[in-house]
Amino acid sequence: MNPNPKTAHLTKWQPGQASPNPSGRKPKFVTTFKKDGYSQSEVNDIILEMLSMTETELQTVSESEQSTILETTIAKALMNGAKKGSLYAMESLLNRSVGMPRITQDVSIENTEIVVTLNLGNAPKSVQPNFDVG
Repeated sequence: MNPNPKTAHLTKWQPGQASPNPSGRKPKFVTTFKKDGYSQSEVNDIILEMLSMTETELQTVSESEQSTILETTIAKALMNGAKKGSLYAMESLLNRSVGMPRITQDVSIENTEIVVTLNLGNAPKSVQPNFDVG
């Protein structure tokens, strides 16, 4: 990537000028579901319910015209992951609905003596420092 791109040909947006992005940023996936009437807990419930389905049930959901786009998307993601032998889709959905597992670590610090040796090479004896640490 060029750290100093040429920008002379670009024009800066001025207040009152038409927006260069009239549609705006696309809403997040869950925000779209909230507009359609889904709450966060309902999305999580659907995810957990579908994680407990068999492959045949997921196939039925993905092919049904009565299924919502959320159900179809989750079903296809889980089936593709199963075909590839990948746990990524399942892990992502579990982390989204249940949360990341809590990780604990034991940390201990040992009091250790540190010895520093300073070698000044061939300096005359009168110049070499004497450090008594004892």
